[in-house]
Amino acid sequence: MSSNRDDHSDRLPEPISEVFESFSDFVLFTDAEGHICSASDRVIEFFGGPLQGRALWSILGVGACGIDEFLKAYPVTGVHEIPYGESGGSYSLRMIPLCGPYCSEGYVAVVTNNAPFVELHETYEERIEDNIAALDDSVALFNALFEAAQDPTILADSSFRILTSNPSAERLFGRSTTLSGNSCLSLFSAESSKVVRDHFETCTTEIPVPFEEFLTARDSSGKEITVELMMHKVRLQSGTVFHVGLRDMTNIQRLETGLEETREQVDGMNVALRTVIESVEEEKKDMHEDFAIQVREQILPALDRMIKEPLPRMRRSFGRFIKERLSALAGETGDHFEDLLLKLTPREVEICRYIEAGKSTEHIGELLSITADTVRTHRKNIRRKLGLQGKSVSLISYLKHQVGS
Repeated sequence: MSSNRDDHSDRLPEPISEVFESFSDFVLFTDAEGHICSASDRVIEFFGGPLQGRALWSILGVGACGIDEFLKAYPVTGVHEIPYGESGGSYSLRMIPLCGPYCSEGYVAVVTNNAPFVELHETYEERIEDNIAALDDSVALFNALFEAAQDPTILADSSFRILTSNPSAERLFGRSTTLSGNSCLSLFSAESSKVVRDHFETCTTEIPVPFEEFLTARDSSGKEITVELMMHKVRLQSGTVFHVGLRDMTNIQRLETGLEETREQVDGMNVALRTVIESVEEEKKDMHEDFAIQVREQILPALDRMIKEPLPRMRRSFGRFIKERLSALAGETGDHFEDLLLKLTPREVEICRYIEAGKSTEHIGELLSITADTVRTHRKNIRRKLGLQGKSVSLISYLKHQVGS
């Protein structure tokens, strides 16, 4: 038997060939009474000492009184397992009778030590347990990532059938208790489902890639929503599945629209601010020119007259005149209207200027990028701060009168 295995060992992978060599059988020849007649040196070495003349059952550790009792326990019709030692080892035994004119009566005992088989079995059991544990860890990790994904995520086969879906997908698209078993094409509008079908058939990438265009899906209530599709192919031992991620773009589009509106409002405010700054610069220029004119036409001539005037009383008169003009230029008029203007906010002062210029409420709202109702609220606050009670006094008349005076 060992020679047959040696003939095949060259055609086996090296590790397996080494295992088979370690399983080489021990062949012992006995006489008709079961006493060993011949054994190789390898067998003698394994069983520890001379074997010739010893009973077969004695070296195998079997309690028997003779060959008949031994064969009754281990007939020649099959292969038997004989345990040995306390470590759980065993032999496999096959008894082959010798008879006929070409050989003396007796038996060939083919004994195989099963210890290498047991060790190999234990090694493979450990490896299988390690692989199962690694697989369980991988499944647990995948489930944790899959369940915790914020975006709706589904796994579907090549026939578009949903295999599983995460809680986000169930909340957004759930038509009943679960999405599993339904076609993922049913989540989309008719036009978008055609695009998804084509994408399934042409998808070759194993890396998540977002679809170039937004698609239209239907949520659990049937409402159409805009989604971004991300898909990649996953090849498994049992087949191919598609990992499909869907991102609801409704809120993102709403934020983008709000951001655009805010940007337009800021642009409008910038235009209004530039207009105000230009107006202020123009007013400063006019004030500077008016100041120069008054100094040149009134104060300087008065100073010249005062210097040349010999009478003290006249010099004092010119001095009072110059002081009054300088006080007027410095704004020290004690005007009640100017005190009231200090109580108004910058926006209310700005609205007063437009009112005094004759602008309507709607026009003021357009200039300041605010609603007409907001302008009306400002007008009420201005009347209250200026002490204008009732409708008998027009705000525009009051402002024109105070500014004109």
